[in-house]
Amino acid sequence: MIRRRLWFILLFLPTMLAGCGSREQSAAPTEAAAPELSVPLVEVRPSRITAHLELVGTLIPLRATTIVSDVDGIIHSFPQSDRKVTYEENGKRVSRALGLDIGHRVKQGQPLVQIDPVDFELDLKLAEANLELAKRQLVDLRSWKRKEEIAQLKARVAQAIAVQTQADANLKRAKQLFEKKATSRSNLDEAVMAAQSAEAARAEAEAALALAEAGPTPEQLAVAEAQVAAAEAEVRRKAEKLRKTTIRCPYDAVVSDRYVDVGDRVTAMPRVEILQIIDPSALFAQIAVPEKYQDLVRLDMVASVRAEGVTQAVPAVVDLINAKIDPATRTFRIRVTIDNREDLFKAGGFATVSLPIASHPDALTVPIESVVFSEGRPAVFVYREGHVEKRPVRLGLGNQTHYEIISGLQSGERIAAGRTSMLADGLRVRPAEKVPLSPNAATAHRPAATSAARGG
Repeated sequence: MIRRRLWFILLFLPTMLAGCGSREQSAAPTEAAAPELSVPLVEVRPSRITAHLELVGTLIPLRATTIVSDVDGIIHSFPQSDRKVTYEENGKRVSRALGLDIGHRVKQGQPLVQIDPVDFELDLKLAEANLELAKRQLVDLRSWKRKEEIAQLKARVAQAIAVQTQADANLKRAKQLFEKKATSRSNLDEAVMAAQSAEAARAEAEAALALAEAGPTPEQLAVAEAQVAAAEAEVRRKAEKLRKTTIRCPYDAVVSDRYVDVGDRVTAMPRVEILQIIDPSALFAQIAVPEKYQDLVRLDMVASVRAEGVTQAVPAVVDLINAKIDPATRTFRIRVTIDNREDLFKAGGFATVSLPIASHPDALTVPIESVVFSEGRPAVFVYREGHVEKRPVRLGLGNQTHYEIISGLQSGERIAAGRTSMLADGLRVRPAEKVPLSPNAATAHRPAATSAARGG
């Protein structure tokens, strides 16, 4: 039995060995025929690269005003707008203009709201009447006495002198009779009193004549003039109150809120808000910038702003930089202003502000998809005669689309620009369609990296 088995093995051994050799020989051509990986390549060239710092802020109108009333009263009306509502009433279509409301545009000086002016008109008429009375009194005081009145006063003085002369004569006669005991003491006393009364009447008449001839005193004129001035001030005050019953727009704006309606009562104190208006032609975003960028942000720096629903970035200008750093957040506030006359942005919305913090005009740049990281160290795959070579590089500036290569590459070398996750050092590859490096591609406004330098 053992001999038969050995004979069987010796008989078929050459055949088995020949079969194994044929399988090995057939496997080699199969491995050699494996397809090469197709990889897009890009040529490394110098170009400008700009790194941006992206921060988020809220868009705020440069001017926003809450409209209130300086007088107390009832809302009489709002101006009609060009918007209308159409409805059917009693079988007829009726169109009615809508009052001023949210979203309506208003011009500077245009009425925004009318407060019932009736009471203010009556107050003004009363003040005007008091002014007219004060003016007439001043005119009378300045014109003083007529010639006829002065002649009448002179006649009274003459009459008083005559009465006094007669009274003095009667007193002299009464004294003589009393000395002769021809009259009583009471008759003498009556004569004395009559003489004194006549003298007082004469003094009064002479004083009245002197006053009429002298005219009004400066003090009297000053009092009358002050009364006129006070009445004029009251008229102006009442007229101003009447003027304030029509509230006008302080600048070209858009109504953003309305809080009251016709028939509502408003007061100056406590303040009752009527409307909110904004000027959306210019918006600003106030953002907090990390402290480490304080030397890179400058006034008049041109930034770009994006927001949801806006298809393209819009230029903006840094117009305010706070000199103080917030100790809690280690940031400082800046403000960028946007020309929004085309109404691309809405006030109150979020916006992404991109600040160009660094730029190199003649840097070797590569697409970000060509850089791979192994344990935090960057590298690229350089194409050489059908193979790729994994080469460490040192990165500089970076943005959303490109990295700057500080060292590790030379201008004109070609590197893999895609499928890098499938590559390995020394792998055979086949160049795909060449991907050109756009000279403007390295200035994208949405950076993925904002550091000024990266270690390699």
